[in-house]
Amino acid sequence: MKKVVIIGGVAGGASAAARIRRLDEQAEIVMFEKGPHVSFSNCSLPFYLSGVVEDSKRLLMMTPDSFEAKHNIDARVNSEVVAISRDKKVVTVKNVLTGEHSDESYDTLILSPGASPIVPKLP
Repeated sequence: MKKVVIIGGVAGGASAAARIRRLDEQAEIVMFEKGPHVSFSNCSLPFYLSGVVEDSKRLLMMTPDSFEAKHNIDARVNSEVVAISRDKKVVTVKNVLTGEHSDESYDTLILSPGASPIVPKLP
């Protein structure tokens, strides 16, 4: 069985994980997200930022439990990948809540860590 590790959740990582599952029902898929949420509605984000949607929890689309139940995907939040050993095919993961480190092996690695926005200096 092939094991796929995905670094990053939300739009890119979660979409990749769901697509891999559709293509391979037997693959073991582990997705790491350093933040507390693995998936939220990016399309609804402007409504939250403008105040139309007041509660950010209404933007949450999937939880780690729902990823497991619906897609058999192991989605781990609060888990930051801090090192990649390409020759050993292992990532080192830090639990951002406890500071503990662990290693996770993979056959295929997908990088989808997102980016920080550039905020222009506007009045």
